[in-house]
Amino acid sequence: MSVQCAVHICAVAVLFSVALCSDTTPSVKDHQHVKELFVAVGSAVDLPCGDQGDVEVQWKRDGTPLTTGAILSISNVSMEDGGTYTCHNLKKDLLWTLSLRPGYPPAHPGIHCWSPSYPNKAMCSWSEGPEPLLPTNYTATYWIGRCHAVGQCGVGAPQEATVKYVCQPVPGLSRQCALENLQLFSLDPYLLNLTSTNPLGSVSTVFSFILEDIVKPDPPVNVRVTVGAARQLSVEWAPPPTWPNPTIFPLVYDVRYYHGSQESARRLNQYESERMVLKGLRPSSTYFVQVSARDQLVGQSSDWSQPVKATVPAQ
Repeated sequence: MSVQCAVHICAVAVLFSVALCSDTTPSVKDHQHVKELFVAVGSAVDLPCGDQGDVEVQWKRDGTPLTTGAILSISNVSMEDGGTYTCHNLKKDLLWTLSLRPGYPPAHPGIHCWSPSYPNKAMCSWSEGPEPLLPTNYTATYWIGRCHAVGQCGVGAPQEATVKYVCQPVPGLSRQCALENLQLFSLDPYLLNLTSTNPLGSVSTVFSFILEDIVKPDPPVNVRVTVGAARQLSVEWAPPPTWPNPTIFPLVYDVRYYHGSQESARRLNQYESERMVLKGLRPSSTYFVQVSARDQLVGQSSDWSQPVKATVPAQ
């Protein structure tokens, strides 16, 4: 990786080898290096025609003629300026090719952590704002520590006395990772250090949490609603398969049901079993039923399961 400084901004250029075929005369090289130039949106950049110096050249973007001159100046780079730039001599021979890729340096992301498989595993995900629009790599580590001051979360923790773990990437999800080897009921919070890196820069963000505060099971599964006795519906479900041990860490369940709109939903709380009966329902009405789960002692409720509908028979 090299750094090429234009008149107005320092831009990062990455060289990669590309075979560029051209119908030029034999005096022009058949193979050239294409330079990939990453620039920040809103910045200014000057593009020289390789090592041609002050030679007058014709500039094109994606094959469309732009202007002539030894240097192509862009005063306020936008996403629309992205593309393949070429410069040509007066004989229209290709002299240089450059791929301009506008984007943004990484910003401090919003981080969200939850534990759907307490106590075995927690998950963290993050979102960028604005989107970098460039290839961005993420690395995350975590450990038990302290936030010493606002804006200095984790600063000053003795590195040699701290055991750090790598937050494992989740296949297919570039902005999510899994935390394992977790300690229950720690008086100190966990600290997650997320570093975002792309060709325009790097930024690190530290997020703190208490494990028991972020316990959130996945929704219950296999929700079934069947017609029972008069004006009744029987509801059954199973615990989420991601919850590792319902016997040692029991779940309680909430049930909500409605007919018409969700705004009219009624909620029934704290069922320890995996079945219940809805009573006193309206005949000939279709009801939608959902179930959520939460650990009996810590954390928060899961999202609601997908609605399952059933119709109460006419009397």
